[in-house]
Amino acid sequence: MRVKRAKTVGAKSKTVLDRTVGNEELPLLLVPQLSRTFALTIPRLPSDLRSTVGTAYLLCRAADTIEDSQLPDRDRKIAQLDMFLAGVERTESWDEVSRRLAAELSGEIGPEELELIDSLPGLIDILNTRPVRQQEAVRTCLKKMASGMKSFVNRPTGLADMAELDNYCYVVAGVVGEMLTELFCDHAADIDEHREKLEKLSASFGQGLQMTNILKDIWDDRRQGRCYLPQSLFCSASLDLRDLDGAARKPAFRPTIHQLARIALGHLGNAVEYTLTIPRRHTGIRQFCLLAIGMAYATLNRVVQVSQFSSDYRPKISRSTVKSVMLAAPVICRSDSLTRWTMAGMASLCEANAIRQP
Repeated sequence: MRVKRAKTVGAKSKTVLDRTVGNEELPLLLVPQLSRTFALTIPRLPSDLRSTVGTAYLLCRAADTIEDSQLPDRDRKIAQLDMFLAGVERTESWDEVSRRLAAELSGEIGPEELELIDSLPGLIDILNTRPVRQQEAVRTCLKKMASGMKSFVNRPTGLADMAELDNYCYVVAGVVGEMLTELFCDHAADIDEHREKLEKLSASFGQGLQMTNILKDIWDDRRQGRCYLPQSLFCSASLDLRDLDGAARKPAFRPTIHQLARIALGHLGNAVEYTLTIPRRHTGIRQFCLLAIGMAYATLNRVVQVSQFSSDYRPKISRSTVKSVMLAAPVICRSDSLTRWTMAGMASLCEANAIRQP
């Protein structure tokens, strides 16, 4: 379904969907165009969180769209992120921010992403209807994300080292974990009782998911002129990320990727602990978390089974695997022991496949 800005006279611009289905439903209609994972996970949340989390995801995705555009001019990308920040900080109207970004990004991003940029004013209208604490959690996340992204635009030969990779993962995903923690704590007092532990684990949760995406998207990122692998780790194995094609053909490439996969597995273990810290009665929130973790484990398992990291490398999980994770989550979420057993099994399978030689 396409989302187009409606031309209005004497009123704030809205998308066609705003007028036809209502603001509350807009995120759930836009999200499936941009993310299969979030389209599956967000509906599992309690009703009072779905709109906020869906809106927050789309706003974060808008910042990510700016960072990931094919625009080669680094300074212009940074200026676009500053433009986005002006909207977040309320120093510029979102109608103006949307109009200018859409004009500058036209031809540099896909049609779905351009429609997302065009829909920013409507999404902000939705955010403004949410409880104040939820609004502030989302805005804090967006500020940290868009500000931090400015250090990572147009990095075609990788990040400097593991510390910079950790920082990048925090900027684009750890801050989302922190935001979700605030939203979950606002949702229920018995979750808020565990705030301290959840806050300690939240950034690691996000990093596990982000590192999985980085390992999955190595060649897609390369085609778009970016690379988020840590140079120092690959240099220690005599691999030069400036020539990714050549590096990928060397025997040391696969074990080095597996080192990163094991680090990601550690973070996903923290994500499981995070989920189990949510009281069992909150089955929707637990399912939301477990679906993301389960699909990340399955994706990492595909990554470590790859024998040749050529340019046609696409370790995406099958629809049947996604269906299995979706069927398991509502069952295991009610039992801490069953959740631990299931997730440990997925992690062990990934470890075993990483050890096995091609």
